[in-house]
Amino acid sequence: MPHSRSSCSRCALVVAGVALLLGACTTTPPGPAGLGESKASAIEVCMPVGQRAYLASLICPSGQAPAFKRIGSMGPRVEPVGDAQSKQMLDQLLQRKALAAGEADHHTIDAYELSCGESKRRLYMDMYHCSQPAPKVAPAGFTLKPAGA
Repeated sequence: MPHSRSSCSRCALVVAGVALLLGACTTTPPGPAGLGESKASAIEVCMPVGQRAYLASLICPSGQAPAFKRIGSMGPRVEPVGDAQSKQMLDQLLQRKALAAGEADHHTIDAYELSCGESKRRLYMDMYHCSQPAPKVAPAGFTLKPAGA
């Protein structure tokens, strides 16, 4: 039995409504407490392009993308103590290889200022983690754009 034009229209509306509801229900999983709020909890990405890509994927509580600007380098995540750790820090910066398990992270941390309207926030980023993907979680107060958006 053929469907009438009105029943096909209703089906299309139902399908569109379900898709809209499913899209509204997707949320960004919460990141670890304090993600990006200090040098110790810096967001780990790959190079400046990774920093900009991650920041561009954030969404403010208003639903808008934040404006962001680099403040500058804030020094190492973990300050080296003694000659051995100073050498380790230099090696980490020059070699750009993955950290060994338990190895102190002496990478230089960058700070960015993000603006969501009148609200400003500082986030810390470590751009020397190229052996892993960027986090799929957002700092508190932000969400991530849906994949492919």
